[in-house]
Amino acid sequence: MAWNLVKMYKSTKHLLTTYGEGNDLEPMVDDLTGESRIDHVVSLYREMNIPFGPLMMLKNRVSENGRNVIWGRKWNDRDYVENKVIPTLMNYEYLKSLPSNTVGAHYYHLIKDYGIEKLYNQRFKEEEKREKGKFDNLYNSFSDDIRENTSRHLLLSHDIWHVLFRYDTTPMGEAMIQTITARIFNFFPPHLTGFFGTWKMARKTKSKLPWKVWKECLKLSKGVSKELALFSPIEFLEHDIQEVRDRFNIFTPKVYAEYVKTLPKFARMDTIHPNYDDKLWNAEVI
Repeated sequence: MAWNLVKMYKSTKHLLTTYGEGNDLEPMVDDLTGESRIDHVVSLYREMNIPFGPLMMLKNRVSENGRNVIWGRKWNDRDYVENKVIPTLMNYEYLKSLPSNTVGAHYYHLIKDYGIEKLYNQRFKEEEKREKGKFDNLYNSFSDDIRENTSRHLLLSHDIWHVLFRYDTTPMGEAMIQTITARIFNFFPPHLTGFFGTWKMARKTKSKLPWKVWKECLKLSKGVSKELALFSPIEFLEHDIQEVRDRFNIFTPKVYAEYVKTLPKFARMDTIHPNYDDKLWNAEVI
């Protein structure tokens, strides 16, 4: 399938101009059923599914957890996700009750005001699957199953990764989480969001610091254990957040701390629970 260059141009223009300006996750592009539901970033990733989707599958299928993600098994089974995972991620009373040092408490602090419905609605849905004709049945039933299963997992893991890596939900922080996603999930297209999002912020701040943040993220993310990307989003909610970071070799982004300190109006640091003493982070920003 050829890339739709018009859609890709619109996505790139969005990344360089309006990305992170309050319109992300708003419906701008039609999905495969014709419903206007997809934002420009997800549209870009969909266009680049070939060849990068199959390459991701080949790399991730070598582990059992990777196969669970790809084939929608066990904790990534659609029914289990919709009956167990999502209700847990949206159980504010439960999340709010967790100690401030846990992943779940940080996650609650991050999503309590906006939820996860819009984010989850960006997934590749079951009704989008294409099953017409012999060739389509042979390829699309295979390809679209994987797209549904992986998109479900990535979208629900997105905010968990925000709190683990500390990058906030400003355009700069979002761009870095996309860079992290590309690294740990073996899927190249989010690297483009990381690059163009950084370019946008360098222009907006009139500073070279965003490029230094991006380079730090690229360098240090190489050392993160890719196993992190293949666990259920609810796996570590009750775990001490620093212990999870240590387990997967998640770095403290020192240059990003400099960015937050130097350009505070372009940061919000909504990824750290206000009652948690994050000693490693505070050592960089105070």
